[in-house]
Amino acid sequence: MSKTKISDFIGDNLEEDFLSFDLTEIQEVLQTLQNTEAIDLSHAEILQQQALRGADVLTEYLSRLIKTIGYLENKVNSVINKAALDYKSPDGSKVTIEMRKWAGTNSPEAEAVQIKLANAKASKMLLEKKYDIITKSFYHYKEIASGIRKTILGYGNLNVSDKIPQGYE
Repeated sequence: MSKTKISDFIGDNLEEDFLSFDLTEIQEVLQTLQNTEAIDLSHAEILQQQALRGADVLTEYLSRLIKTIGYLENKVNSVINKAALDYKSPDGSKVTIEMRKWAGTNSPEAEAVQIKLANAKASKMLLEKKYDIITKSFYHYKEIASGIRKTILGYGNLNVSDKIPQGYE
């Protein structure tokens, strides 16, 4: 069996191509959970497994996205600082601190990184909401399975004082 490392899940790149994460499987899981009612115990347990699979995929994507957001936040500051330090007055006059700040925050490079960061944060919010829906669905089907076990299969609450039939101790 090959070794499984954290980098297999979070990736090796500092900046992941998060806009191309494939959410097809997640959307299929969400569609199934939305349109399916548990009709028996095994069906409820299958729906729980599907919800867990969706949560697992989203966890990997979220970890890659959190790494990317941290990298982009640092990159924004670096790009702004570099643009501010490199700024030269067009007419050759003395450059003030305010001029450098303006040049740094309004540089095209800084704007490009800020747009990427905004997309990453919006993507993270989207994935977190989908994760919440999937985990709530998991617990919904878990409650259904628990109810089926108690009512139909007779696994009701046993009190300590209840006599357990012989052979089932």
